[in-house]
Amino acid sequence: MSSLSFLSVLNLSHNNFSGKIPLGTQLQGFDAWSYTGNPELCGPPLQKKCTIPEKPDNIEQVEGNDYDTFLKSLYLGMGVGFAVGFWVVCGSLFLNREWRHTYFRFFDGVIDRIYVVVAIKLQRFL
Repeated sequence: MSSLSFLSVLNLSHNNFSGKIPLGTQLQGFDAWSYTGNPELCGPPLQKKCTIPEKPDNIEQVEGNDYDTFLKSLYLGMGVGFAVGFWVVCGSLFLNREWRHTYFRFFDGVIDRIYVVVAIKLQRFL
């Protein structure tokens, strides 16, 4: 909101805002009456000087920890999902002889079809 540059009047009074009004923005160009009823708000154009830091350091750490936890959970889920899927397919082929033979016959047929198509295309090309 502080990056808006087309406002001529903005009344933010009685909204219980707190903190410092951003520097170098259009928000400092409004009159002090636009901010009445916000006792925790400070900085120009208000007379109240800011005594608290703009942003506590621990807020960034908490947000970073949440993101790190999300990434760890995502990667863990991907790894577990891959392992389970891999062993379901490979385990079923290993344990069931009929499925194993059907699987390899299918891919042998696919490879034969690809070979025939490539050979025909090469004959037409040459």
